[in-house]
Amino acid sequence: MSINRFAEDRQDAFWIVGTGQTLRHATTMRPGAVYSGQVVPALCEHEVKIPQPTPLGREPQTKNIAEKCLDCEQLIADGNFAEITWDF
Repeated sequence: MSINRFAEDRQDAFWIVGTGQTLRHATTMRPGAVYSGQVVPALCEHEVKIPQPTPLGREPQTKNIAEKCLDCEQLIADGNFAEITWDF
């Protein structure tokens, strides 16, 4: 018998707060793979600017931002994405 633990492959969606924003948007680009200041597209086609990393020993300022873009939420639900919250 063959058991596949990963029977359902799902694409990752990363919830991030862009520089100067107060709302989380979802993107399929891994935020740690792009440089600070780069603009990446969100699922809702909004542009999100990747912030500078938080210095060691400090909490990211975006950690308490929980409000999410409603358009991105709908697209994630429709596309069955695996959700990851990412703070810098």
